[in-house]
Order: sequence, then structure tokens, then C-alpha cells
Amino acid sequence: MTKRHIIAFDAGGTAVKAALYDERGRECAVASAAMAPLHPAPGFLERDPEAMWAAICATTRKVLHAAAVAPSSIAVVGLTGYGNGLYLVDRRGEPVRNGILSPDQRAQGEVARWRNARLEDAVVSLTWHKLWAGKPLPLIAWLESHEPETLARAARALMCKDYIRYRLTGALAAEVSDLSSGGLIDQRTRQWTPAVLDCLGLSRYERLFGEALEPLTVAGAVTEKAALETGLLAGTPVSAGYADGPAMALGLGATDETLISVISGTWGLNQLASRTPITDGSISAPILGPRPGEFILTDAGPTSASAFEWFVDSVLALANGSGRDREALFDFCNRQVALTRPSDAIPFFLPYLNGRLDQPEARGSFIGLASWHGLPEMVRAIYEGVAFEHRGHIDHLLKDRARPLAARFAGGAARSRPWLEIFAAAIALPLEIAEAHELGALGAAIIAAVGVGLYPDLATAVAAMTRIRDRIDPDPVLADILARRSTAFKALRNALNPLWSTL
Repeated sequence: MTKRHIIAFDAGGTAVKAALYDERGRECAVASAAMAPLHPAPGFLERDPEAMWAAICATTRKVLHAAAVAPSSIAVVGLTGYGNGLYLVDRRGEPVRNGILSPDQRAQGEVARWRNARLEDAVVSLTWHKLWAGKPLPLIAWLESHEPETLARAARALMCKDYIRYRLTGALAAEVSDLSSGGLIDQRTRQWTPAVLDCLGLSRYERLFGEALEPLTVAGAVTEKAALETGLLAGTPVSAGYADGPAMALGLGATDETLISVISGTWGLNQLASRTPITDGSISAPILGPRPGEFILTDAGPTSASAFEWFVDSVLALANGSGRDREALFDFCNRQVALTRPSDAIPFFLPYLNGRLDQPEARGSFIGLASWHGLPEMVRAIYEGVAFEHRGHIDHLLKDRARPLAARFAGGAARSRPWLEIFAAAIALPLEIAEAHELGALGAAIIAAVGVGLYPDLATAVAAMTRIRDRIDPDPVLADILARRSTAFKALRNALNPLWSTL
């Protein structure tokens, strides 16, 4: 039998998904299992590795059954998962504690201590990344102070998808894109470097790391044990995998500077594939791309469509009781926005419900509300505020670069035509909407397809496996209005910066 299907796993921060594709990237079936974070203490977010593996096994069997695809037709397994955080295993590969999620805040004190000691500059010069609490090294430093016995038992540090690969293949390994996202790679050489541990006084934990896999490779094969648990066929090749944000950009088909990928979800991800890196630590993350000499330049924040979902769930749903479901409320909001005009005196909304990466103390705010404003103006302000925040990130990424031809767009905002029109005008780029829904899994499937030889190279695989279903061009009149409002939004944002730390 010709093996022409790909199964790909995407282990995000709140759910684990399995998606089955044919060789053209067409989705045959998807299954999802919720993975609510564990909260053992305020600011702590964890995951039981065994529960995650059980979810992988269950979703695998579901998609195979739903698509009526025999395991023998699976050519390769693709992998992606949330970046940063930390999974520690002992010499037998057994977890020594729960995994830690990337939004975890327990190590903020370690980061502050290193910054006060002026250690961050050396880290940036080596990795091109600034420090933040959810990265592996601050978490290791915190564990040394609070759980030294855990570190004494640990033999290897892994990222989320690395642990899943280990459970599938029995081989412990890291992968370069996730290691670069975690600030553990010398970006110039694409190699894991112990020098970053030396910068922070953690060289004694060099034993937890080692050589890293390249994304476009096969890392192993499904073991007999994993086959029994998942329903996959023993011996099925397993991809090295790829970091989650860049995998979504790949699922959108954005592979060079002619296209920027914009994803409006829980996080607002703005990514540009480039061979010219940003090295001064001024962006959220330069991440190694799948090919040598390639970087995925990322500027991002927890400031996107989740702000609108909060408004729907915490304000509108409570006001309306149980008589209107969530999707109906989204449709209702779109109709409310249609009652406004771009030239109206709309208030501003700062979408900082979960802070900003550069200012964690920042908070969400409506500014400029008047007695004649109502729900239509407030919803429009949220739509605009999220789009303006994306524009700031995009402008940052594109400084001194040519403008892309279009933005490949996905996320919660993509299901709202009025919001898409606002987005296109606010960022002054045409939006191209992907046909695919599970972009992270699709990106992982593309990487895996190249690694196993279904396609000769990445460009051929992307051309074959990604498609666009719609395009929204910016309205020039609306773009002119939103350019002025974006300038005012930025001024308000900057004016409030000194205030947040005093509240």
C-alpha cells in the first residue's frame, strides 16, 4: 500500500490536537482533547505529562477511526507544541515532576535578579533573546532554590513536543527551533551552546542538554509499546518536529519576506521568515527556521482576539443570561459594529487584559467613553484596539524592510468579516485567509512530509499543501482614518506606561 497520509500532533497550552492529512494537505479528520492547566499555586501553570500522553493516544485513535484510514497508510508523524516551559525526565525517561507551561510566572524573581546583576546583555549577544520567566533556564534556577531534589533526579530537559516524541520513539532529544525559542541556541551556528548557562551561573546543569535535531529530519520510529497505545503502526517514521508559532506560519504558506503571517488568537503572533535576523533582543523571539540561514522573526503578545472573547464571555454572556450561545453573541457583535461608522468618535480600547511582554503590569482599558457611546462603539473599539496592537508589532518587525505583498491571516478574528476589514485597513496590508483551520498541525505535517521524502524540499511541500480561500484588500478611506487613530492609540499606550507599575 502506498503511504500517503500524515498524522500531526499539536500540543498547545490548553488542548492537544491530532490532525490527519492526505499528501496534498487536505484535512481528513481532527480530534481534540482539552488540557486545562494545573494551578498548584498563584502564577504557577503546570501539566501532567501522563495526562498529555493519554490525550495523544485517545486523539490518535479518534482521527484514524473518523477518517477510516488504516495505520499502514500513515507515511510519517508530525509534531509541534507550545514553546518554552520545561519538562524534566530521569535516566529512564520518567518525568520527575509535572511539566511547566510557558506563561508560568514563578521565576520572575530569578529574571529580576539576573537583570539587576546586568547578566542579560551577555545572554542577548549570544542567543538574541531577552530573559523572561517562562523560559527553561529561569525555571531551572527556580527549581534549584525550591525543588533541588527534582533537579538532582533529572537527566534531561525537554520541551513539550520533545516529550511526545520520546513517548512515540523512545529516544530523548531536543530540536533546534524550540531550543532557539527557549534562548538556548547560538543562533549563528544553529547549535546548542553551554555558554548561555555560563552567562547565568548555571553551568552545572549542562548535563540536562545536548545536541539538537534539525526540523526537516526523521528522528525515530513508533515503538511497539507506543503502537499498542496509539493505534499507529510500529515502525512509522516520526519527524523531529517544529516550534508551534513558526509551524502556524508555515501552515499559512508564509516562507519569505513577501508575506507576513498574522495570527489573532489567545496570543497575537506576527511572524516574518527572513535571512536577515534581528539580533538586539528588541523583538519577542528570533527563532531558527527549518532551513539553514533562515529565521522566523516574531513579535507577539497576549493581546489579541482573546480580549474580545473575554468581553463576550464575561460581559455580554452574563448580561444576556443563558438564552444566547457564544456563537450567537459573536454574530450579535458583528451586527453591532455594522451600526457604527469609521468616522464616528469611537473610544479606544487597550487590549492588555493579560499584560504585555514588555510591561506585565499593563491592564485592559477603555479610554474616551462618553455618555452617547453604547455597545456598538465599545465592540468596534475592541476590534480596532486589537488590530492597532498587531500593527505596532508588525511595524516593529518591518522597520527598515520592504513591505510584504500581503498578510497571511488566521485566528479568531478571521470569522468576523467586519473585523477582517478593520484589520486590513489598520495594518495597511491585504489579508489572505487560509483554507486550513489547524495551522500548527498543518505546519508540522509539512515539515514531516519533507523529512520523510514525500516532497523534495520545503518550497514544493508548501506550494502543494497550503491554499488560500479569501482575500480582503484594505479600504483606502478606512485605512486613512485608522492610520490617524493608530497614532493616537500609540500615544495613549505610551502615556500610560509609567502608571501601571504604581497601581
